[in-house]
Amino acid sequence: MAGGRSPITCHVLDSSCGKPGNNVPVKLEMLNPAANNAWASVAYGLTDSDGRVGTLLDPSHQLVAGIYRMTFQTAEYWTAKGVTGFFYPYVQIIFEVASGAEKQHYHIPLLLSPYSYTTYRGS
Repeated sequence: MAGGRSPITCHVLDSSCGKPGNNVPVKLEMLNPAANNAWASVAYGLTDSDGRVGTLLDPSHQLVAGIYRMTFQTAEYWTAKGVTGFFYPYVQIIFEVASGAEKQHYHIPLLLSPYSYTTYRGS
């Protein structure tokens, strides 16, 4: 991968305070149609002080086309901040790596508050 970065990265921004969401556990999985559509674990990570996981996969990792799911364990984040009554204990973002697009970089940003979240395809 050019630039020596993971082919899939993510970023959490706590929009309730305008700061990075650090220490959020992140899990990446891939849908396995051959295994009765079970999700297979691909990688685990933890957001850093800037709210990013830039090392989810080794830069040499070759993505394969398919459906992926990124799970952010937001309950752990809110609990550590002393926030109670949050609505989403975790956020799952499902996205597709299309055939022919396996060499692209996929960045998954998550803008998070205790009662809402937003995501989009980043760069």
